[in-house]
Amino acid sequence: MELENRTATPLNFIVLLALFAASGLVLWMRPEVAGLATFGFVLLGWIIGLCLHEFGHAATAAAFGDYSVKARGYLTLDPLVYINGPNSIVLPVLILVLGGIALPGAAVLTRPDLIRHRWQSSLISLAGPLMSLICALISYGAAQVAFAQAAPEVFAQALILLTFFNLMAFVLNLLPVPGFDGFGVITPLLPQPLRDMAERLERLPWISLLAVLAIFFFGFPLIHALMAVVAGTLGLDLSAVSPAFARFRFWS
Repeated sequence: MELENRTATPLNFIVLLALFAASGLVLWMRPEVAGLATFGFVLLGWIIGLCLHEFGHAATAAAFGDYSVKARGYLTLDPLVYINGPNSIVLPVLILVLGGIALPGAAVLTRPDLIRHRWQSSLISLAGPLMSLICALISYGAAQVAFAQAAPEVFAQALILLTFFNLMAFVLNLLPVPGFDGFGVITPLLPQPLRDMAERLERLPWISLLAVLAIFFFGFPLIHALMAVVAGTLGLDLSAVSPAFARFRFWS
């Protein structure tokens, strides 16, 4: 029965989508509450992106033979299923709200013993960041439509901010740092002795915590430079981020 419940229609994700749409409608129709509405709209959109990021990992693992992800409910897109300790949805949301850093956490537990090839393990790690990139491109495309159709500026700019956060998640997660997806991409491809060392390093929880703290306090110039390169390569104009971010932090 538990398995059937976990693989049922993802009602919580549908509710999340409905709240996201409702906050967008408020942002469109009530510009006088643009600060609070921008916060709700972007935060809910970010949580949706987190779910899709983790779903990317899970769906790729399932495609390569890891049946455990379905039993654990990872294919339902239910945000509650992805709460796996403080490093999952809870911590990324807090970091986004307090520091403006878009960092998905480790939430999907996979079974490496069920994956036949090392390159498949690398693709499983890569799938999450790629899903974040897809989310960024979708929100950017929606923003361009909104600008072209003369939608309220606060609404279009909020979509640009959501693009910015998803693009940051893509860039950050590809860093080859223990606990980040980029480390999971390269580790399976290393020679056996180096791979054993990397796996032992990744099991030290304080390593990823130190990396997050370093990014939080010192890493903004590097991250923004990397994002500028990626945005320029993809032809994304993120100049509307600043006013939207100011509204997102409506309390400051």
